[in-house]
Amino acid sequence: MKRLYTVLIALVLTASFAGAQIVTERCWHLDKVQFLQHKQDFWRSHTLYSTSARPYSAVSGGLYNITEVQYGFGLAEVDVPFSEHYAGISNVTGYMFGSGLALGGGIGYNQYNDGYIVPLYADIRYFMGQQRVKFFLVGDGGFMMNFENFQDYSRVFVNSGAGLIVPLNKNLRLSFSAGLLTMWDRDLLNDSGAGYRDSFVNMKLGLLFIK
Repeated sequence: MKRLYTVLIALVLTASFAGAQIVTERCWHLDKVQFLQHKQDFWRSHTLYSTSARPYSAVSGGLYNITEVQYGFGLAEVDVPFSEHYAGISNVTGYMFGSGLALGGGIGYNQYNDGYIVPLYADIRYFMGQQRVKFFLVGDGGFMMNFENFQDYSRVFVNSGAGLIVPLNKNLRLSFSAGLLTMWDRDLLNDSGAGYRDSFVNMKLGLLFIK
C-alpha cells in the first residue's frame, strides 16, 4: 500500500511540474507577442506623428506671399526730410526654389515724418536649417516713389536683414526680421554720383503663406 501511495504522489508531482512548465512557456510566449505588438504600435505612431508634423517644419518649393508691417528709426542726421522715422506695410509675392532660395517682387507704402513714399522692389530670401523655427537672410532693393514731388523726394534703396519664421500651420508662418535700410536721392543716378543718404534701423513683422 505504501508503494502505491508513493507512486501516486510521484505522478501528481510530475503532472504539476509539467503543467506549471507549460503555463510558464505560454506566459512567456504571450509576453513576447504583446511586446512585439507594442513595438509595432510605437513605430506606427512615431511614423504617423512624424509624417503629420513634417509639413509644419518643412519649407518646400512653390509660390509664396508675405505681408509685413514695419517700423524704422533714422540714424545720424535726422533733420532732413524723410530721415527721422517711418512706418509702413509691404507685400511680396514670389517663388521658392526647394527649401532655401526664394525670389520675388514687392510693393509697399511707407509713411515718413515728412510725407509718404511707395517702394517698388525685388526681394531675395534664403532660409537655413531643417528645424521648425528657421532663420533666414533677406535683401530688398529698388525704387521709392513720391508722386507729389517725384523729382525731389523719390529714392533708390537697399534693405538687408535677418530674421526667423515660426510655423503656425501647414502653409502659414509668422515672420520677424530686423535690418538696415539705406536710401539715396535721385542724384545718385547722375554721372557725378552725388547725392545724400539716409539710413534706418528697421523691424518687420509679417505672415508668410507658402502654397
